[in-house]
Amino acid sequence: MAPPVTIKLASRAYDGILPILRGQMGIPGFDLDIIETEDVPAMFAGMFKGKYDVSEMSLGELIYYTSRNLADFVAIPVFPSRMFRHGFIFCRKALDIKNPTELGGKKIGFLRWVQTAAIWMRGMLVDEYDVSARDTRWYVSSMHHWDDADPGATVVPRDGSAIQRIQNSGKSTSERACRALFDGEVDALGVTESQLPLLLANSEVKRLFENSREVEENYFRKTKILPIMHVMALKKDLAERHPELPGELFRVFSESKRWAQRWRRTIPSLVEAWPNQTLDEEGQVFETDPWVYGLEVNRHVLNKFLSYCYAQGISARKIAPEELFHSGTVNLTE
Repeated sequence: MAPPVTIKLASRAYDGILPILRGQMGIPGFDLDIIETEDVPAMFAGMFKGKYDVSEMSLGELIYYTSRNLADFVAIPVFPSRMFRHGFIFCRKALDIKNPTELGGKKIGFLRWVQTAAIWMRGMLVDEYDVSARDTRWYVSSMHHWDDADPGATVVPRDGSAIQRIQNSGKSTSERACRALFDGEVDALGVTESQLPLLLANSEVKRLFENSREVEENYFRKTKILPIMHVMALKKDLAERHPELPGELFRVFSESKRWAQRWRRTIPSLVEAWPNQTLDEEGQVFETDPWVYGLEVNRHVLNKFLSYCYAQGISARKIAPEELFHSGTVNLTE
């Protein structure tokens, strides 16, 4: 019998992936060398630079490189991170903005241009609130999650957006972006989870959508979209050597998610007093499983995101969702 093939797999510790991270679930013929991390940009960069065999990957970065035929990795339709982003846009209180439409023509900043959360937020502001892409001044701290490896990102927005760099002495992408909002270099800023504590503690800024939960519920009822942030990706050459692996990865991640959904209802929580009530309330909004894996059931989400990527210059050409995923996984369902 041939020895098992060792695979380096990088991920955050999501509840839906815990059985894999713990070694409770695996893939016959393969040993999973788990790298658990909370440093998302470094994780993406590690996959881009070939440090990992399988890893979470930014959906936006995947589209950027796939559309330019430069990706050494390919995705499977497993989405470990999905999140509404209305509650991650902040603005300066002094502007007295009452409605997101008032951001049109203002200076709006983000950490990166090729960042899934930022792409969703920009697209949503234009699509849902008539913020003019052409008239608004868009600022970013950097282009990619790995500017050291690809500093010459070629992005030419098709919607008239003009991209400007944030200019201050902040030592990191995150610090430069937050400082730009605090100092008035930008009027509003779209962020991710890491920046929330700093922004919520600052008395001069506020959430654009102060009732973000209600707004996000209404957004889902209208669009049936729970935005995809990350996909699972693997090296193309690994998939070529082991053509069964993409399908096996889909299988084990699907099994792990189902285990987590059962576990979530049966194990007491240390952070929620009424977890099942929360799940029941969300169930009334979603009606079906919003975390479901597979291409076809998520086609409407991917099509919307791809349209944003094309308008914002993330994608070099129009691409279909099928191009993002290994051919052996495009028809897989849970």
